[in-house]
Amino acid sequence: MRPTNYSPEDLEQHSLRRRVSDDGQRSGFEHDVDRILYSTQWRALAGKSQVVASGELGAYHTRLTHSMKVAQLGRRMAERLERRYGGPNPALVEAACMAHDIGHPPFGHAGESALRRTMDELRPGDTAPDSFEGNAQTLRVLTFLAAHKYAGHRGLHLTRACLDASVKYPWERAPRERDAARHSKWGVYVADREAFAWLRDGRSDDAVPVEEQVMDWADDVTYACHDVEDFYRTGLIPLQALFPPEGAAGAETERETARFLGYVERKHAREGRPFDRGAAQALLAEIGKTMALPGPYTGHHEDAVAVNLRTANLIAYFTRDIRLQVGGEAAIRYGARLEIPRERRAACDLLKELVWCYVIDRPALATQQHGKRRIVSELLRWTYESPELLPTERAEELALHGDGLRAAADHVASLTEDQALALHRRMSGTGLGSVNDNVTF
Repeated sequence: MRPTNYSPEDLEQHSLRRRVSDDGQRSGFEHDVDRILYSTQWRALAGKSQVVASGELGAYHTRLTHSMKVAQLGRRMAERLERRYGGPNPALVEAACMAHDIGHPPFGHAGESALRRTMDELRPGDTAPDSFEGNAQTLRVLTFLAAHKYAGHRGLHLTRACLDASVKYPWERAPRERDAARHSKWGVYVADREAFAWLRDGRSDDAVPVEEQVMDWADDVTYACHDVEDFYRTGLIPLQALFPPEGAAGAETERETARFLGYVERKHAREGRPFDRGAAQALLAEIGKTMALPGPYTGHHEDAVAVNLRTANLIAYFTRDIRLQVGGEAAIRYGARLEIPRERRAACDLLKELVWCYVIDRPALATQQHGKRRIVSELLRWTYESPELLPTERAEELALHGDGLRAAADHVASLTEDQALALHRRMSGTGLGSVNDNVTF
């Protein structure tokens, strides 16, 4: 068995530049897990969307419950890999999984796109318009916005390896004309260059450690399994038509399959990506061996048992054959690559499209998304134009870095959805509240 080889540099803490003290109770990476768990930003994820608004009726996942399941699944995969390969460290993977969405704003991707578009409009001539990105905001939360117990220190004081494993896109935003992909997805703001340089410890490439790779797969699988389950339970995704029991397929299955695959094909065409309809049909048939459902969800106990069993089997299908490709005797962090069977990745991607086809692109959600984007955009504009409205901690941060737009974006991104709605009503004059309200956000 190869050693994991986590170096003293991996365990070094951010900013204070000293090793995590081992008091015999927790490892350095277990400290990371606990510090994320006890942060106010972690708690706030309970009030932020996974797909639909956090206050929507029904047992939908929030950003918090999604992150909890990503962390659980990531840890289990890491434990299995550690037994076979000597790494990665399960607590480190768990911490990265817990942190992966901690920078996301209210209203999910609608809120993220509204912040980005509005920042781009307010600073069009900026030479480094890094705007807003949920993944870059995660690094900012972990290293600057969050607070731990050390006076004079900003951030959660996480290990270098934990911060490194939490960065999905290890680069700054590129100009659109130079690299469109890195213009739309990036993981580091210009303001956080110093923290990023420290956590990368001299690396100048775009490689990500194996812990990030496990986190990313846990995120995809959780999305594909639990979000699809949510919308089957509430009647929005007709899994019983797409995946009927063997021999029970009929006209409804043919109609829904054609509708879904047509949607995916048109989406791929808009994005300039190839689409093999026959291969997708074969993937649906393969998934159907695990997902076959006799009918719509009715709420009976046997239905709950059936859907839970199928979700568990689907997670096992996506995770059972993972392995590491380890090169030589190098430390496993950057010397290993997570290998997932190609058909499992393709099946996972196809399942995620179910949520887009039947939920996100529904007219009812589209009109909600319009309202969510307007709320977030207006809150950002109003706060930027009137920085005296910033709460105390954001005003203190503004005094440190002097960037009013970044401070306003940090403020709006930190809000839960209930807070955003209440603040928008108050600032727009549609619901003034009371002067006695304890408004601290």
